[in-house]
Amino acid sequence: MYIGIAGLPGAGKTTLFNAVARQKAQVGGYAGNEPNLAVVKVPDERLDKLSALFQPRKHTPAEVRFVDVAGVAKGMGQESTAAVLAHLRTADVLVQVIAAHQDGRNPASDYEEFALELQLADLGQVERRVERLEKEVRLGAKGTAQERATKERELEVLQKLRPVLESGQPARAVELTQDEQRLILNFGFLTQKPTMVVANLADEQPPEPVITALNAAIGSAPRTVVLALPARLEMDLGELAEEEAAEFMEAMGVAERKVGEVIRQAYALSESISFFTAGEDECRAWTIRRGTPAQEAAGAIHSDLARGFIRAEVIRWDQLVEVGSEAAAKKKGWVRQEGKTYEVQDGDVLHILFNV
Repeated sequence: MYIGIAGLPGAGKTTLFNAVARQKAQVGGYAGNEPNLAVVKVPDERLDKLSALFQPRKHTPAEVRFVDVAGVAKGMGQESTAAVLAHLRTADVLVQVIAAHQDGRNPASDYEEFALELQLADLGQVERRVERLEKEVRLGAKGTAQERATKERELEVLQKLRPVLESGQPARAVELTQDEQRLILNFGFLTQKPTMVVANLADEQPPEPVITALNAAIGSAPRTVVLALPARLEMDLGELAEEEAAEFMEAMGVAERKVGEVIRQAYALSESISFFTAGEDECRAWTIRRGTPAQEAAGAIHSDLARGFIRAEVIRWDQLVEVGSEAAAKKKGWVRQEGKTYEVQDGDVLHILFNV
């Protein structure tokens, strides 16, 4: 899973990337054609509390990948735009950075300009594919009956998306079934992706007016969240030692860093959840998709656990922390025995029983 950081030129994309990933990529002008990449640990106080309880030899948070690409704007060459969008099409979540820290820029207008670029890119894909499929259906598509039926269903889904995109709305405004989503998965439609809009503020700029303006511009678009933070300040804090950062934050009147919220929100938008394994050897967060059954979740740990799955012992992380041990939790009847079809919940602590 990875998160694509995008936006108009000069919005502060690389500054945010550096803040989130504690990197030192060049800012103030995108350097080269290759994106900036980094693996980032997902902050999770639940895992922290489990580790405080078990004092394990290893503490392993969940991870996500962030990619920072060049800005996209009107007037860019078609080849350059296509290269940038190709990187974003494979992302699970988009983070659109908005320049709210610069005089003379309108955050709502910047959001709309970039959103339009994505909508036009998606609409172009839809129109080209619809034209081809309509021709094939009209002339009699080649292939088996099943293949022809699949193409007809794909055409129906694309015809649902086209009027929405033409009206200026994102593709994610259309509710699709899982089967319909699978039919168009390979297109990587940009406006179908969950989106986080991050307003890049000046150091002491109040966030509320910017957030209000952006929410008004976004309207009712689903799977969209808005955050605001001073990316430059967050980047500077990330370059300091922990004690120095704490002193600097106190001097600036900053209660906490905001980049952790960016990471957590992006993780949640991707429909990812974390379950935990906990013990003296390791406390670890494992990433699965929401709705994953227990046997499949066991495979995230090791394929043998899925292959030889017997059952899962399950307890909520907060209940385990409350009583202090698995033995005490069992005495209270808080440890459940669940079968292979149990839908693992965010925050479950699992112990997999298996036999191979």
